[in-house]
Amino acid sequence: MSTVEQDVTNLKTDMAELRAIVRELALSQQRTEIELQNFKEFVLTSQANWEQRWAKLEQERKMEQQEREKERQALLQFQQSVSEFQKSVSEFKQSVLEDSQRWEKERREMSKRWGELANKMGTLVEDIVAPNIRRVAKELFGVEEIDFSVRRVVHHPTDKSRLKDFDALLIGADAIVLNETKSTVRQSYIDDFIAFIPTVFEYLPEHTGKRVIPVFSSLYIPEQFVRYLTANKIYAMAMGDETMEILNYNDIPKP
Repeated sequence: MSTVEQDVTNLKTDMAELRAIVRELALSQQRTEIELQNFKEFVLTSQANWEQRWAKLEQERKMEQQEREKERQALLQFQQSVSEFQKSVSEFKQSVLEDSQRWEKERREMSKRWGELANKMGTLVEDIVAPNIRRVAKELFGVEEIDFSVRRVVHHPTDKSRLKDFDALLIGADAIVLNETKSTVRQSYIDDFIAFIPTVFEYLPEHTGKRVIPVFSSLYIPEQFVRYLTANKIYAMAMGDETMEILNYNDIPKP
């Protein structure tokens, strides 16, 4: 084979190889373009997904902020409601206290006026003291009533010139409740009562040996006289809020 023919043959071979290389490069470029397109689509899809996720997260964040703001507003309203409620309760308590004080004052004034009116009518013992002597005798001293009298005049059994006017006298099975009532309280009245108590059985010998429960009564008894009566173991009974009360019941030892 001549040299020219050999060169032609070699050239054909090279051309065939070149065409093969070109085809391979074309296929490679095509694959690269496809992969690049796929990558672009992946990037775009990922970007879209991230944007969607970010938008969702942002929406959730805003919703959470809105919920927190609603909760904050609700808490503020609740705190304001509690504050208003506490203020209302305080105002109501103050109103109740003022009403209670006013009613108490009115009851005291009415009780005092009632007592003053009864005293002016000369019925202090009958209208006010007597019912309360019977009540406290049973409720506080446990004395079951056998006999009860008001303004009872008793003569001394051996000396008829001597007599005693009992304002109120309650006789029980084992005790007598001895009452002295005065419209106003004076030291001399209490001293006279103190002096009489040891002589009571001289006028009531049939009840000798029974307990003597002395009660000094008046519409109002000043504190210094209450202490004086207590020191001499005499119960002090005066007007309370609604009726007469023993003022020193717990201060005198019970026999």
